[in-house]
Amino acid sequence: MKSMGDRLREARIKAKYASATKAAEALGVTPSTYRAHENGQNEFGPDEAAVYGRKFGISAAELLTGPSSAKGQLVGSFDPDDHQNGDGDDERITLGSETGLRGAPAGSSPQIDITAGMGAGGLAITNDGIPGKHGMTFSAEAVKDYWKLPPAILTTLGLAAKDVAIFPVQGDSMQPTLDEGDVVFIDTRHRRPSPDGLYAIIDEIGGLAIKRLEITSDPGAEDALVSVMSDNPRHKTKVWRAADLYIVGRVLRKFGTVR
Repeated sequence: MKSMGDRLREARIKAKYASATKAAEALGVTPSTYRAHENGQNEFGPDEAAVYGRKFGISAAELLTGPSSAKGQLVGSFDPDDHQNGDGDDERITLGSETGLRGAPAGSSPQIDITAGMGAGGLAITNDGIPGKHGMTFSAEAVKDYWKLPPAILTTLGLAAKDVAIFPVQGDSMQPTLDEGDVVFIDTRHRRPSPDGLYAIIDEIGGLAIKRLEITSDPGAEDALVSVMSDNPRHKTKVWRAADLYIVGRVLRKFGTVR
């Protein structure tokens, strides 16, 4: 079975880069960093795979995991920077071994199908990313649609498009702050309940919920407690151990009805 480094080397050669040094120069990375990835000394992650894939003409998913043996099978996760992106017109959103990523423009952010069921680290989330640094990625079948936010908005948020996830609001638990049908924009890098505020979390049965979180005990304690609150007083406040709380990200903005 070919390693990640083997697949990277083959992609580089097919892209007509005669040496690892030439490829590193074209990529804008140090030769030692690139060579370590190609010779297997260090593994590379989704972010590096996306950069290498764009330059070498191969999908990030194939660099990371190899080609799928099942034609058209979903094999990877949402990658808004994949070189095979379509323009979003009249294309079914797919990520397959034959189709690549289609149906979304480069630099877009995924709108998640919240009816699919998230599960703490489950099938809908394929990579947790690096909390505080890189956001998570979602499996293709969990992506319902895509948004392309203006660069000025992303600058205001201080985020890259791939670190933003969009969730429609369901139910009345967060009224009057959020109404059903509103859409919230989540920073998937922000995975700790600090500061207090609105967060997207995985609930007790694996669904996604928007709740107000507030640390109610010493945040440095081993068994720190967090109040999980609804803004609608008809819904009860719950208290969870911080260690049991799976946070998808912090709510930064909403798109909704003007009151």
